Amino acid sequence: MSEGESHILLPIALLNFFILITGKLVCGDSLETDKQLLLNLKSFLEDQNPIDRGFKYTQWNPTDLSPCKWPGISCNTTSNRVTGIDLSDNSLAGKLFDNFSSMTELASLDLSKNTFSGSVPTDLGRCQNLKFLNLSHNIIDGEFNWTGLNKLEVLDLTMNRIRRLTIPEICDNLVVANISSNNFTGEIGKVFDQCWNLKYLDLSCNELTGNLSLRFDKLNMFSASHNQFRVFLPSWIFTQHCSLLVLDLSQNLLFGELPTSISNCKGLLKLNLWGNSFSGSIPREIGSVLSLKELSLGSNNFSRDIPDTLSGLSKMVFLDLSKNNFGGEIQEIFGQLTQVRFLMLHGNSYIGGIVSSGIPNLVNLSRLDLSDNQFSGPLPVEISQMKGLEFLILAYNQFRGNIPSEYGDLLKLQALDLSSNRLTGLIPPSFGKLRSLLWLMLANNLLNGEIPPELGNCSSLLWLNLANNQLSGSIPSQLASIGANPMPTFLLNREKDEVSAGSGDCFAMRRWIPADYPPFSFIYPLLTGKNCRSLGGNLFKGYVLVPVCEFGSNVRKYQVPGYIQLSENKLSGEIPPEIGKMKNIIMLHLGANEFSGRLPLEIAQVQPVVLNVSKNKFSGEIPKQIGYIKCLLNLDLSFNNFSGPFPASFGNLHDLSKFNISYNPYMYGSVPETGQMLTFEKSSFLGNPLLHLPSFMHNSTDNTKGKLNENHKRQPTKVGALLVILILVVAFLVCGVMSLLVCLVIKCPRYTPGNLLEDTQGRTDFPLSSGVSSSRMSDDVKVIRLDRTSFTHSDILKATWNFSNDRIIGRGGFGIVYSGVLPDGREVAVKKLQREGIEGEKEFRAEMEVLSRNGSGWPHPNLVTLYGWCLDGSEKLLVYEYMEGGTLHDVITDRTRFTWKKRIQAAIDVARALVYLHHECYPCIVHRDVKGSNVLLDKDGRAKVTDFGLARVINSEHTHVSTTVAGTIGYVAPEYGQTMQATTKGDVYSYGVLAMELATGRHAIDGGEECLVEWATRIMGYGKKGFTRAMIPVAVLVSGLIEGAEEMCELLRIGIRCTAEKPYDRPNMKEVLDMLISIPSSHRGSTRSFGSCRSSSPLL
Repeated sequence: MSEGESHILLPIALLNFFILITGKLVCGDSLETDKQLLLNLKSFLEDQNPIDRGFKYTQWNPTDLSPCKWPGISCNTTSNRVTGIDLSDNSLAGKLFDNFSSMTELASLDLSKNTFSGSVPTDLGRCQNLKFLNLSHNIIDGEFNWTGLNKLEVLDLTMNRIRRLTIPEICDNLVVANISSNNFTGEIGKVFDQCWNLKYLDLSCNELTGNLSLRFDKLNMFSASHNQFRVFLPSWIFTQHCSLLVLDLSQNLLFGELPTSISNCKGLLKLNLWGNSFSGSIPREIGSVLSLKELSLGSNNFSRDIPDTLSGLSKMVFLDLSKNNFGGEIQEIFGQLTQVRFLMLHGNSYIGGIVSSGIPNLVNLSRLDLSDNQFSGPLPVEISQMKGLEFLILAYNQFRGNIPSEYGDLLKLQALDLSSNRLTGLIPPSFGKLRSLLWLMLANNLLNGEIPPELGNCSSLLWLNLANNQLSGSIPSQLASIGANPMPTFLLNREKDEVSAGSGDCFAMRRWIPADYPPFSFIYPLLTGKNCRSLGGNLFKGYVLVPVCEFGSNVRKYQVPGYIQLSENKLSGEIPPEIGKMKNIIMLHLGANEFSGRLPLEIAQVQPVVLNVSKNKFSGEIPKQIGYIKCLLNLDLSFNNFSGPFPASFGNLHDLSKFNISYNPYMYGSVPETGQMLTFEKSSFLGNPLLHLPSFMHNSTDNTKGKLNENHKRQPTKVGALLVILILVVAFLVCGVMSLLVCLVIKCPRYTPGNLLEDTQGRTDFPLSSGVSSSRMSDDVKVIRLDRTSFTHSDILKATWNFSNDRIIGRGGFGIVYSGVLPDGREVAVKKLQREGIEGEKEFRAEMEVLSRNGSGWPHPNLVTLYGWCLDGSEKLLVYEYMEGGTLHDVITDRTRFTWKKRIQAAIDVARALVYLHHECYPCIVHRDVKGSNVLLDKDGRAKVTDFGLARVINSEHTHVSTTVAGTIGYVAPEYGQTMQATTKGDVYSYGVLAMELATGRHAIDGGEECLVEWATRIMGYGKKGFTRAMIPVAVLVSGLIEGAEEMCELLRIGIRCTAEKPYDRPNMKEVLDMLISIPSSHRGSTRSFGSCRSSSPLL
């Protein structure tokens, strides 16, 4: 080879060498690398989610050549790289993956609608090509630093618990930022000033304060509603180049006059300033914003001078000027707003002017709300001219006279609320023409006559409330047809997207809810703030569904919750058997009338969740078919003349939470000593002398004097016999103990910590109790022990005297508790769960394996030790340590012996237990039923939590991960009604109620007009951030004395923080424990910036 060729080939060889190296390096950033990283992500998620719930990543097969067809994965066909990951709405939990940045071409990441927790890894901020990031609807907390995401265009963090956000100095690419419903505090400042292309910014539902220093010459949508802005709006923020389409500043503390410069926003479509303190006149200039469609200025202090320029807003369909205290006659300007379809003027103290203002001439009006004013006289018949009306709300006024029959000509009407007036006369039969009517509310009037059978033609009528009138006659059989087919109305509403059917505030929607009854009691707390409009809209579109049972089955189906309330009238006669044809009705309240005859057995076919026929004159036997309404929660048959035997089928009502059969003196027989019947107090059975109650209720039937005398004469004989028996028992015990010791020394094996499953088949020393369905002998049963000491099923039977009633020490919603002593001398409490059937065996076993996974019975000083559990077919037993101090519930009202120091200590003990369950167990345990009766006291008064995890066990008959709301009324967090899922924040809410009980010495629900949470919130003040300086009289606190008042005051404040309406506003249990521990040292006798106590006791 020549020297020249060598000079040529050398560079070529070097070039090939570098190409090879470069090729090798490119392969490192390849689809294969992306695939391996996705498999790493899969392993990471599997470790945190061991139970397969149909996750998308379970189908990620490592043998596939490419991951691009995997569920949730998208690729760029040009670069052949993974560019998108979508694992949204997949029930995932745990921490966030910390190596997304290694997928260097990742442009879209959607992990929304899961329950990811913890902070955002710093690695996520290094995904330099990320353009779309959605982490919304999780429980992520801490700080999010995304200074490295320079290419980000869409950021959605809504519904988390993030407290701090650090954004890049240059964020030119950002178009959408939604950080609503988090825990952000402080001022906005100039955080987003460098985001020149930002069009949509949502800061709502946080705790932001300070000035609104943003300029609206770039943004199209800005929402800062539900914050703490306490400023006046400067005119300069609405520049000549204002580009706003939507502005929502509702539910803040803004004051002063509305700047006339708002007219610079020529493209504005929606302006919502509801719920502030604006004053002065509504600026005339707003009439020049010709694009405006929705104007909400309600709940402010505007003057009653409405500018006539509003009539020029030809596109305005929604106008809310409610709660401005206008007074006097309705202004005539409203009669000129012919373009408006939704007009809200409720809560203004108007006294007249409905007709003179010209409102009846608004033929395009769809919704008219004039409720909560001071109108009087007859209902205006002229309203019947408004043929387009769908919602007519005239409640809470002083209207008198008859309901005009012409209202029946409003054929598009979907909701008619005339409640709480002074109306008399008949219900117009013409209402039968209202085929689209969903809601008819005529309660709390003086209406008389019969229920018109024509109402049966209202095929959409799901919600009928005629309570508290003077209606008479019988229920027409045609009424069974109401609500049979609401779907055409629902479909009609689903086509309307421009304005929700539930527009306006929550006043009307809350009247729709019968808040005292489930499942409505869970929906009611959700009707606040932002949720009200959306939830109202979903309701009238048929999207709000609740689980109900099919007849005679535990199988749940979902349906719209309809109800019929006819209580407190003078209705009479028999209930027509056609009532069984009713559809979609889950609550039937016929109480406080004069119905008579037999209760038709067909009533069970309605499948109600609530059935109340109390305070009538029903007679005959109670239909046994009621016992097959598997989802029945409330049943009230009291104050009637029912006769015959107590239905044994009532033992099948496993979901029943409220029951009353009192004062039916001709009922006889025995109340079943199984199922939920054992959980009710004697007050559910009063006034039934022929009814035999379980022994623990101490049957109220009086013995005759002869029997009393006979017992008195025989007493000495009985005492002598008892002494003889006692001596023999002691002798046998001594012999038994000696024999046991010998047996243990000679025969008993030595157990190792891993030997948790004892199989003792073949031994037949003691038969099973009659209450056990299995025919096997007791030592055939497997017992899971959580310590090294052996005990068998036979030992459990012996300890409880074969589950004798004499050993019963408690009853509850989960079962019966027996006391006993194991052969090794340990005092135990044996809980025999009440749910029958073998369907839940696998679920029970799985849950118990979770509870017993550490093999040591949860050796936490503030958790009742679980010694072991036993599963034999349908029989499920739990063996706990015995707590001799009773329950915390029993001593809460004892203001003398249960001192403030003991109360603080009990609060700390329970908090430590929940900290352990929430933060030190993996995965965490959600208690789901924190309350005083689930907190036991030892002999020294220290508190221990019991029943942790049991709510989940009991409700696992139908699914391992229960979506049925567990808990106790008064302690259940409001969000359970929407999510139907328990969370740690739900436990925090229940703990807050318990803290309030400890601080005040009263129970959560004690028969007062206000429940404890409502009362405490009112006393402490309604401030969203911190509390007002409410002066709390010591007399309302538990101590009643100056000593300890400050501590109880602070405990009450902690309870209020824990019961915040929004879950993300509640502290976690670690934070709660920190606050509790600091009470004795830092708050005794000190003053506090967010409230104070005093020792005087003025009237509340």
